[in-house]
Parts: sequence; C-alpha cells; structure tokens
Amino acid sequence: MRLLAMAYSLICYFFAVTVLVALILFIEGLFLPVTINQPSPLSPQLPLVPAVVANVILVALWGLQHSVMADARFKAWWTQFVHPAVERSTFLLVTTVSTAGLMALWSPIPITIWDTSGTPLALVLCAGYFFGWAVLLFATFLINHFHLFGLEQAYRFLSESQSKKATFVTPFLYRIVRHPMMTGILISLWCVPHMTVGRLVFNLAMTAYILVGTRHEEDTLVAELGEEYEAYRRSTPMLLPRFKARKPKGPVAVG
Repeated sequence: MRLLAMAYSLICYFFAVTVLVALILFIEGLFLPVTINQPSPLSPQLPLVPAVVANVILVALWGLQHSVMADARFKAWWTQFVHPAVERSTFLLVTTVSTAGLMALWSPIPITIWDTSGTPLALVLCAGYFFGWAVLLFATFLINHFHLFGLEQAYRFLSESQSKKATFVTPFLYRIVRHPMMTGILISLWCVPHMTVGRLVFNLAMTAYILVGTRHEEDTLVAELGEEYEAYRRSTPMLLPRFKARKPKGPVAVG
C-alpha cells in the first residue's frame, strides 16, 4: 500500500510536469501541432462569437475544478474516500486531465491583433514569457515544491514519518508579493509576441480567474490565520511589486 502510494504520486507528478510543459508550449505556439492558434482534432469549428463563449466556459470550468478541489471544505470531504497521502497527487492528476481537455477542446481564433515576429521586441517578449514561468517554478521551491506536488506526503507515508506542521515563512519573493506564483503566470500571459483574438480571450479569462481565485484564497487565509495574515496583507502587495514597500516584521504567509 505504501509503495503503491509512492508510485502513484510519482506517476501523477510526471504527468503534471509533462502537461505543464505542454501548456507552456501550447500558449506560446511552439513545437506542438496543437496550439492556442492551431486546432486539435477535437476542437469544435465555431464562428467568432460562439468560439469566444466556448473558450471562456472552458477556462471557467478549468478554474472551477481547481478552486473546488483546493478548497479546505472539499478536502475534508474528499479525504474520507482518498487517503491524505495521495490527496494532493489526485488533485494534480485531475488538474492534469482538465488542462489536457482545455487544450484539446480549445477553439482557436487566429485573428491577429499584433505581431512583433522578426523584431527585437519579439525576443524581449518571448524572454519575458519564459521568465514568468521561471518565477512560478522558483516560487514553488521557495516554499516546498515537493509538498505542493504531492511527493512529500507520499514519501512520509512510505517512511512512516510525521508531516511537519505548516508554518509561516518569509522566503525572498514572498516578501515582494503575497502570491509570486500568480505574478509569474501574469507576466507570462501578457508577454505576447503574437497576440491573436484567441490568445486575448485566454489571457483575459485566465487573468480574471487569477484575480477571483486569489481573493478567495486570501479570504480562506484570513479566516484561518486572522490578524497575522491581515498584517501581512497590509504590508505586502498581492500581485504587483511595490517599490519602497515596508517589510513585514513578523512571519508571513505563502501562496
């Protein structure tokens, strides 16, 4: 049972990383036959307005799955059926499937809004795109990458060791913004060498989800942590760095 849980978590981790890389290439339109501007065999062929509506619904459903399964109340119910050691890995697996579904069912709208291809600006924007994803990855390691991706829970179950109690920490980027992973995604979304209508729809829908989802997460943190998180929220901006920001004096939350 313990070895099976560890193997399951490793498989989920592999699929999650694979699909994340595919999503990064899908959005930027690199190397893959299916991209945000190139349809998959499953992509519905829709006129402009229905395609916009369908794509917004896809992103909303993706965000709903992510938010519901990340909610503490859902976890309390869910872990009655799924062992806590693989709960996070199962969340990753479902998120992987929903992300693959989003890419497969996306309706491209390749109407160009701007295109900087072949110019120095395109190189700058492309570098900014990958820089944003690097910020997200770096932020996961600043807190606990392997816990975030479910491997630590399975390993502790395998080794029969106790999980460490979650604590506030103050690593680098979390002193600049409260949600650096989301900041990294926003940087990537809006560093666009070739903007099409389809990508603009994706960017706007994902940005809206990030803003709404982050607010919901903050409400949960305030409910759990009270004044401690409120003090952190007052001293540190949520997504956009603030120059000459006052450094928090106490421990701060991560997210």
